Amino acid sequence: MTKPELEKRIFLHLSKIPFSTFEDMREIFKCTKNDLTEIIEKNTKTDLGPLGFILVDRKKSPYRYSIEPTNYDTIHIQINNYLKGIDSVLKLFYKSLSNKSNLFENDSEDTISLSKKGRITLDSISMILDRIQQLSFLITHYKSINQIPKNRIEQSDEDHQKCLNMYSNIIKNLQNLKNEGKLHQQSIELHLFKHQFVENHLTPSI
Repeated sequence: MTKPELEKRIFLHLSKIPFSTFEDMREIFKCTKNDLTEIIEKNTKTDLGPLGFILVDRKKSPYRYSIEPTNYDTIHIQINNYLKGIDSVLKLFYKSLSNKSNLFENDSEDTISLSKKGRITLDSISMILDRIQQLSFLITHYKSINQIPKNRIEQSDEDHQKCLNMYSNIIKNLQNLKNEGKLHQQSIELHLFKHQFVENHLTPSI
């Protein structure tokens, strides 16, 4: 089972029951301890990460994991602050990647690999895409379970569209980075699209 599949199954599992323990989920999903720990830590709700959908009750032994929807106002503020904050950062990334010498290393005529700087930059962009898709996913899910007030539905649609637009703009900018060879494109895709929520590709399916 891939991590994206595991993450979705954990989400659905916790949305249907009052709580679950770590060992319960390991037994249900037949997954490794490391994979389950990584997904839980990434999605746990904290003061610094209010958009996490997993609540951890550490007063119980063993710990109990459950879901508590995030207040929509919190999601709205986080989306606007996040999208504004990453705009200038992305411009710096694009400028760096526009110089192919910063992105690729030619091992031979038939082999092209990413430079260290290219890997670090693409990792950063990949995590941004991952975060945008997670925000979009939260809006869609909370709407499906009627956790968004009716008077905020229109605003939630606008926030969802902002996420889609930003995601699309990043992909378009990355498409412009593709060099004349197929190997360049494959090098970018293999490194970029490896995080959990990032599923699209540089080459359109149509």
